[in-house]
Amino acid sequence: MDGVIAGTVVALMTTWGLPQDAAIEGAKTTESTKTVELSLDDCVREVLRGNLSLKLAEIDRAARVASVTEALGAFDPELYANLNSANGDEPTASSFQAPSNQSMSGGGGLRGLLRNGLSYDLGYALSYNRQSPSNSFFDFNPTLSSDLALNLTQPLLRGFGETVTEAPVEQARLFVERDDADFFARVQETTFLAVQAYWQLVRARRERDTAQSALAVAEELVRNNQKRLDAGVMTRLDVLTAQAEAARRRETLIRSGNGVSRAEDAVKSLMSPGADPAAWRGELVPTSEPQLRAEPLPSEEDVVEAAFASRSDLRALEVDLRAADLDLEVAENGQRSRLDLVGSYSYAGLAGKQAGGSSKNNIDLAGESLAQIRDREFDRWSLGFDFSRPIGNRTADAGMRRSELAKERAVMALLERRMLIVEELRRTIRDVADAGAAFEAAKQARLLAEEQYQAELVRLENEHSTTFQVREVQRDLFEALDREGAAITAYETSYAALDKARGELAQKYGVRWSARAPAEGTIRE
Repeated sequence: MDGVIAGTVVALMTTWGLPQDAAIEGAKTTESTKTVELSLDDCVREVLRGNLSLKLAEIDRAARVASVTEALGAFDPELYANLNSANGDEPTASSFQAPSNQSMSGGGGLRGLLRNGLSYDLGYALSYNRQSPSNSFFDFNPTLSSDLALNLTQPLLRGFGETVTEAPVEQARLFVERDDADFFARVQETTFLAVQAYWQLVRARRERDTAQSALAVAEELVRNNQKRLDAGVMTRLDVLTAQAEAARRRETLIRSGNGVSRAEDAVKSLMSPGADPAAWRGELVPTSEPQLRAEPLPSEEDVVEAAFASRSDLRALEVDLRAADLDLEVAENGQRSRLDLVGSYSYAGLAGKQAGGSSKNNIDLAGESLAQIRDREFDRWSLGFDFSRPIGNRTADAGMRRSELAKERAVMALLERRMLIVEELRRTIRDVADAGAAFEAAKQARLLAEEQYQAELVRLENEHSTTFQVREVQRDLFEALDREGAAITAYETSYAALDKARGELAQKYGVRWSARAPAEGTIRE
């Protein structure tokens, strides 16, 4: 790819096109612990660089690009040649007939199609005939004739004009343009999946850290209760309660550790490290911290305007509409009668050996025949019209109706997508606002839980509380920490969803895209 996504004006800074084993730019790797420190930007770039689904889509797009060249091949001139030989013996009923005939014919030329629908054929033909035994009633035996002719056929109604003859080329180009738009839509979706997986990893690691802290606190409470039991100021039940809580915290830590591993695998899977298990080992350490944005949310009008200008899925449907217009134009032409102007111009030559004349070989005869063409001794031309029209013309009428319905469907699909984009934008704006409010509430709940926990510890120290009460306050604190972590990562994911709905998410990570310009060699600019 070397800095370019799928050949369009799409680039991913300088990381696109790195070899598969290249280190992540900006990431820090610790060999001793086999950990990789990974920022959000590094994660997205690495996913876009190595994701196999994107690479497969790029291969499919490259195959589609080849179809443009294939369609242009319809206008390539064609060289042709033919050669036939025959020898036959048959009974005769007259002395004017020869019982044995030897013949050979051949020729070659250049033929093709021009972009206005004109088909041409410039060819040379040669025919040789020999009768045996020779008949004195015929002047030439053998006979060699040649012909140089130019034949032209120009449609005047059906099939006339560049729109019809170039339609396959234009359709192939539109398919390529649509593939580019679809590809970038996939880039946007993959970028969102990378962001989502990254923040899920951040959340999982925070939950694991919380579980680790909770276990440490639970074990400390077990030790303190054991000391109080030994001092005779606490019952055995309080120790068992603390131990049960510590066991539950160990289980939570194991589960949260597995959650981190699953979240790491989700990120690594998007990076497509391959099938080697060694490539999946190691720890990913996210370094980007989620945070609440200070700027206000954009207005609905602004995001809708941005989405209508940036969404590549809209560009794809607009291409579908242009393709439907092209099909409709071709179908309209197909309803016309066929009226072709047919013309030809040729020169002829003839040579042969006369009975009783001087001996001539076949090479001399061919030279004489060609000399007559060279000297333009015998020319002929023809000009005429070829007309046809199916009675009823139902095939063309049905094709026209299908094209009209296809265009109507393309219009409806475009309008539906615009409507769905508006709904998606309104929903994602509300989701971001909800997530921001949820984080603020979770933050305040966590601050309150911390204060309550500290106060409960003081009460326990002064023997005004119990282990059960402390355990309940601990649970509230750690659940508040988990809710806060879940809320801020959900906020970041919601904001990424808003950027994706606007069609601007991948651009934030260095990807550039614009609609494909017509490729070199295409017809309609």
